[in-house]
Amino acid sequence: MLFSALVDADFLDTESHFDSDRKNLRNRYPELSTLWERFEESQRLFSGRKGDPLNRARHEIYRHCLKAAESQQGVFRLTVPTGGGKTRSGMAFALRHALKHKLDRVIVAIPYTSIIEQTAAVYRDIFGSNAVVEHHSAIDPEIYRGECFEGAGEMARLATENWDAPIIVTTTVQLFESLFANSPSRCRKLHNIAKSVIVLDEVQTLPSGLLDPILDVLKELATNYRATIVLCTATQPALESSIYLKGFEEITEIIPEPPRYFKALKRVEYEMVEATWSWKRVAEEVGRTSQSLTIVNTKKDAVALLDVLDIPDVFYLSRDLCPAHRREILVEAKKRLDRGEPCRLVSTQVVEAGVDIDFPMVLRAVGPLDRIVQAAGRCNREGRLEAGRVVLFRPEDGSLPPGDYRSGTETARALLCSEGTDLHDPALYEEYFRRFYLVVETDKHGIQSLRQRLNFRTVAERFQMIGEATVPVVVRYNKKAESLIEAISSRGLNRELSRDLQPYMVSVYRNKVASLERDGLIEAISSGLYLWLGSYDRVRGISAYKAVDPDDLIF
Repeated sequence: MLFSALVDADFLDTESHFDSDRKNLRNRYPELSTLWERFEESQRLFSGRKGDPLNRARHEIYRHCLKAAESQQGVFRLTVPTGGGKTRSGMAFALRHALKHKLDRVIVAIPYTSIIEQTAAVYRDIFGSNAVVEHHSAIDPEIYRGECFEGAGEMARLATENWDAPIIVTTTVQLFESLFANSPSRCRKLHNIAKSVIVLDEVQTLPSGLLDPILDVLKELATNYRATIVLCTATQPALESSIYLKGFEEITEIIPEPPRYFKALKRVEYEMVEATWSWKRVAEEVGRTSQSLTIVNTKKDAVALLDVLDIPDVFYLSRDLCPAHRREILVEAKKRLDRGEPCRLVSTQVVEAGVDIDFPMVLRAVGPLDRIVQAAGRCNREGRLEAGRVVLFRPEDGSLPPGDYRSGTETARALLCSEGTDLHDPALYEEYFRRFYLVVETDKHGIQSLRQRLNFRTVAERFQMIGEATVPVVVRYNKKAESLIEAISSRGLNRELSRDLQPYMVSVYRNKVASLERDGLIEAISSGLYLWLGSYDRVRGISAYKAVDPDDLIF
């Protein structure tokens, strides 16, 4: 905290002396009291639709959040099922609580950029773009076009340096890697995390191997730096102190009797298949209905299912496809679903979190319990059916990612085989996480002992939220991607080009780079950035791993 305050003051004083234009773009954000007025106006319009049971439940959840906001500062739990209005109600709690306790800002940390973009768009609709700073690698500068004053985009960019703004929407990676960093640029924002409400969305996604240091630093912020922590999810992990996890001593529930709302907002029925299924059997089930989403545990499994699906109108999603390609597939899938046309989507877990899509049936290979619930959130999402159908199956030749994912899957299998298991009961997920934390390491990199020795450099090196290291590879997906690649050849890579390339990047594991270079599939075009030379399949992305015909590179 001391280092952060010193570094930020030094940067700001230097800026004030040498660049008054930049200095004048800082601190132009509205007060929290003004933002609350905007929120109340928006909520009046939103609450005017509370006649049906869904909107009545959302309004009750909202009122509970307002009431809980008057509580003393501490650690809170917001347990709301999919469709319960968590985005708006969580912000209502955070704003009212910040005003009550004279705090400076609200920080919303989200694990996936797809959810960040949707959440930030909701907040911009409520508060205006000049009140919300979106801080992540895939930020689109177009969101600041047409603002009421010139320089709105630059103002937001400056605020990402030190988070001196009333509402910050960022990634959990950005938040926690900054809290455990040792570089001036990453640490510069830390003193502005004090006196804030920190909303951790989808909190169950926090990596188990880093839970001890994460919870310890959150407790430190809550105890000594006037921060309030809000844990948001439908599948709450068991983060209280215990013999196997040094968690929070006390967590306050914002919503009384959460199970009541899980029953009121119930949209799907779960079916557990007892026998194992071959991929051919899964394909038969997919072929029985014209609209379905099938989610498997690995890219290998997804490709195996694609190979036996001999039916039309099949789409595929995985991280072997660049983001621009994935977006186009989702747009086309939504159109088909809305028009009642055939649409079968096969996907890895990339579709589970934050993707706003609504299938009448979802087939999910058994995996970690929280992932199963995320998958169910893509079924009957709009509540158009009396109940959507979620089929849980065990593939005969299925594979699993190693480590925590495998441990979570085995824990889930044991619970699913138990008599009376109710996937609509939020207490089930706490029990799941209690069992899960018994079989995983919650400080696998020894970060706590390093922190006690004030070994900041090694802590920063070891604290990596994203496990296995990857490198970005640019694919020639369309003419726009081609023109950006040409621009790098002529001008070199700069900040603007790097940002514009994000939709055309695919990540490959760093330990595969040497073999891919040797096989002529990638080449370095800048430090840490590669160009994909292999073919890019219009269905499967880079998964084919074939050398490309040189004639295809002529344009």
